[in-house]
Amino acid sequence: MNPCRCAVAAVAVLASVQAHAAATLVSDLGWLAGSWIGGSSEGAVYESHYSTPNGGVIVSSSKETRNGRTVSTDFEMIHQQDGRIIFQPFPNGVKSPSSFPLVTFDALARRAVFENREHDFPQVFIFEQPALDALKITLEGPGKDGATKSIVFEFRRAM
Repeated sequence: MNPCRCAVAAVAVLASVQAHAAATLVSDLGWLAGSWIGGSSEGAVYESHYSTPNGGVIVSSSKETRNGRTVSTDFEMIHQQDGRIIFQPFPNGVKSPSSFPLVTFDALARRAVFENREHDFPQVFIFEQPALDALKITLEGPGKDGATKSIVFEFRRAM
């Protein structure tokens, strides 16, 4: 296939996915609902619980455990604001001054990307459900050395 046609097709697919993000409802992210347990690429154990999207809001709570001790907790809210789906983190229970709008959504792949390039780290939250009993969350952004850093969380359904 002609390289120009491939590039045009790729741009069309990306535009379609981004346009779909604008039409996404919180209820479209209902696949996040449930209790999940897993670990991070940095060696911690995580438990996360995501509510159903009833009422147009998903609320989650998470805890990080290292060496048998809870070292941090996080709360999150996914909701609609000004016609956009927003991911609002509350690290250690404190509302972050930064929120992250949904920038791409793929219902078939069960993949949602929230992004805020003005934030330090992470700038991107990627939620994916590669299988019904699996959840993958990737945090991306600049590391301390300026190079792109990723932290990957791999979960399995706990209940």
